[in-house]
Amino acid sequence: MPGIRHALGLGALLGFALAVAAPDAAARQGEPPYSLRQNAKLARVLPLAELAPLDAAMRRLEIDTAAAASLGARTKRTAVADPRTVSLTPQRDGVWDSLADGSQLWRVQVRAAGATDLRLAFDRYALPAGATLYVIGADGYYQGPYAADDGHGRFHAPVVPGDTATVELRVPAAAWPLADDALELSRVGAGFRDAFGREPIDLVKLGSPGRSGACNVNVVCPLGAPYGDEIRAVAYYEYFDDVEQGYYICSGTLLNNAARDRRNLFLTAAHCVSRASQAASMVLYWNYQSTQCVVLAAPGGGYFNDNQSGAALRATRPDVDVTLVELDQPPQSDWHVYYAGWDAGGAAPGGTIGIHHPRGDVKKITAGPAPSVSGNCTVASPTAPNTHWRAGPYSQGTTEGGSSGSALFARAGDVGQKRVIGTLSGGNALCQGTEPNAAQDCYGRVAIAWNGTNAAARLRDWLDPAGSGAIALDGLDSTAPTFVPPRHSERPLPPVLRQRPRR
Repeated sequence: MPGIRHALGLGALLGFALAVAAPDAAARQGEPPYSLRQNAKLARVLPLAELAPLDAAMRRLEIDTAAAASLGARTKRTAVADPRTVSLTPQRDGVWDSLADGSQLWRVQVRAAGATDLRLAFDRYALPAGATLYVIGADGYYQGPYAADDGHGRFHAPVVPGDTATVELRVPAAAWPLADDALELSRVGAGFRDAFGREPIDLVKLGSPGRSGACNVNVVCPLGAPYGDEIRAVAYYEYFDDVEQGYYICSGTLLNNAARDRRNLFLTAAHCVSRASQAASMVLYWNYQSTQCVVLAAPGGGYFNDNQSGAALRATRPDVDVTLVELDQPPQSDWHVYYAGWDAGGAAPGGTIGIHHPRGDVKKITAGPAPSVSGNCTVASPTAPNTHWRAGPYSQGTTEGGSSGSALFARAGDVGQKRVIGTLSGGNALCQGTEPNAAQDCYGRVAIAWNGTNAAARLRDWLDPAGSGAIALDGLDSTAPTFVPPRHSERPLPPVLRQRPRR
């Protein structure tokens, strides 16, 4: 249990200043937390839970030095935070305020001194109807409001900047008193990669989100023009590894299925997520991309605005390094996501495209030649010779830590027609200055992961739930009209009419 001491809370004047500065900070685009609103009259002193401090620069150096010294091809997930155990509940911690409408407001602060950003995990999450939860970080940035249906007994909040975070819970009068098991903050991820770019550049240097290699290509560049739909299917996510006790970044892709029912099936790598606990801890970030082709351009719009938490493990194949999860909730309609198509036929296209988030940076796109069949390049002795595609050297862009789990698409106009054929395990591809190096990566093949010993070890049951016999499928827009395909397994499924959402 961390030491608790009192610190100055958010006074009315500070709350007003932060509220003015926070239009882009509303990650869920809901109304601001009560404590950040103008003229909020609340207790000025908040209890502060002091957690173990962190030397972010040293932690980055330790991890990146170890990675650089490792031999052979590497997986491409990125460590971003260390866990801090805590136990804070509304019943025994924090401070309550009674508001004019009869509702009750609970707040508490946590700090891991030196952390660049924080992730809060609630192992108990059973909010009553009408209650709202916020997590507030530095600079008036907040995530929320979150309600009862945002968690499934547990809830993992998206990242907030700074080394101090405030938890704010508002309980309506009709739901008072609050049940004892309504909420418990149980873990804080102390970040060391500076996800929000708040540290001076000379301190951050390489290895932080937003600072991937100079050869990477933003998806808005000409290379991405034919893949506007597929780009919208890709998200990056953070998750907690409860075995290795760390937070990591990987990428993944939302997939269509033969029922075309917009079931929220998300493809990634097994070396990122292979256990139910890891899937449950996933926090996905959609549409995090630049509006400019310039590599170092800042992302447009809000920062990490489109996010969602939680998933259930559906299938995982460690030999192919492929995992399929189902998101706990559908992405919001105004995020305009896309359900990518896939091809399990096994034919090699004439060229490939990768869409991913290297180092958690804004979304990038990578072009490569025709892939060849190989084993898993990230293990010393592959268990099978044909589980992976060997991709590269790339002609444009590359992959880095954080790209793991991202999809390999068939190039537009080739066999496969922009469908997913693999998911990234890793490799030695990197930037060499402003150009990609001459190394290669390997991607677990969808064609091999299609079959397996049971539904928990293959993709077929989930991507073709009615057993139509389809082995390839086009993508589906989140706003497209529902289409019921003919039940003729000997015929390829027809393409889906696409309706582009208004942006």
